[in-house]
Amino acid sequence: MKRTPLAALGAVAVLLAFGVAAAVGSSTAVTITSPKGGSTVTLHTTPYLAIAGNAAFAPSTAATSRFFLRRDACGTTADYPHLATTSATDGGDGCGLIFNSVVGLGGNADQGAFIDFPSSDGLPVAFDAGRDVTGVISLTGLGLGAAQVDVTLTALVGGQDVTLGQTTSDLTVLDPTANSSPVPFTITPDAAYAGADVQALDLRVLVKGPYVYSGFIALSGASYVDLPSYTGSVNKTVQVSVDDPTFANAVPARLSGSAWSLAIPTPAVGKHTIYAKSTQGFDSSAPASTTITVKR
Repeated sequence: MKRTPLAALGAVAVLLAFGVAAAVGSSTAVTITSPKGGSTVTLHTTPYLAIAGNAAFAPSTAATSRFFLRRDACGTTADYPHLATTSATDGGDGCGLIFNSVVGLGGNADQGAFIDFPSSDGLPVAFDAGRDVTGVISLTGLGLGAAQVDVTLTALVGGQDVTLGQTTSDLTVLDPTANSSPVPFTITPDAAYAGADVQALDLRVLVKGPYVYSGFIALSGASYVDLPSYTGSVNKTVQVSVDDPTFANAVPARLSGSAWSLAIPTPAVGKHTIYAKSTQGFDSSAPASTTITVKR
C-alpha cells in the first residue's frame, strides 16, 4: 500500500479537528488580579498600565504514549492500517506490505513497498524530543533469511508535515518455526521538534532484503511504537487584549510560574475592558475580564 504521509496525516487531521475543539478550556484557566474591576486610572500620572494575574496549567511531566499498529483487513475495502492507543485482535494480522510480498532466499523484497500507519486516536500529544522513540515491528510468516526494516515517523506540527526521525534495523532469522520475529527499533528524534504539539502521526514501515515472507507484519499487540511525550503541553501563554474580546491584536504577558504580568500604554480617556486568556497547547481558557475608567 503506497500513499504519502502527508495524505495520511491530512485525513487524520480532519478527524482530530473535532477532538481538539472539544478539548478547549479543559487544561488551563486565567484570572486578572490587577487592575481591580471598577477602579479609576489617571492618565497624566499613569502613562503605563500594569496588568497582572494568575494562570493555571496542566502539569507537563515526562510520559510515554504507546501506539499499536492495527489493521482491520487485508487488501479489501475494509482494509484500514492505523495506529491506536489500544490493542486487540486484528483482522488484518499478518497482512503483507504488498499483495505479492513473498520472496525467496537470494532475492530482495520490493524496496518501493511500504505501508503507512496513520494515527486514529491519542492525539494531540506533546512531543519530548529529548528521549528516543522506540518500538517493535514484528515480522510473521515463514521467517528465514535476513531483512532490513526501515521505520519513518512523520507528524503534523503546526499544520505542516514534518519528519520526526527515521531508522533502519536488521534481522537475521534461522528458525522458520517461530510464530514471529520481533525487530526492535530506536529513533533519535530531530531536536527541532522538542516540545512540539503533535496533531497527527504516521508510521511508515518498509521491509527489504532476502527474507522469506519479508513483507508480513504481526499485529494484535505484537508491533507498536512508544512516543516520548508530556502529560500536558509545554507551550503555555497568557495574552491580554484591550476592548477586544476576539484577541485580534493581543499582547503576550510574561509568565513566572503561575503568575503573569505586563505593562501597556494606558488607554485613552474613557471606560475600557481588559481581557486575558491563557493557552496550553491546543487548549484555551475562558477569557477573564475587568473594566476600568481612565481619567485625564
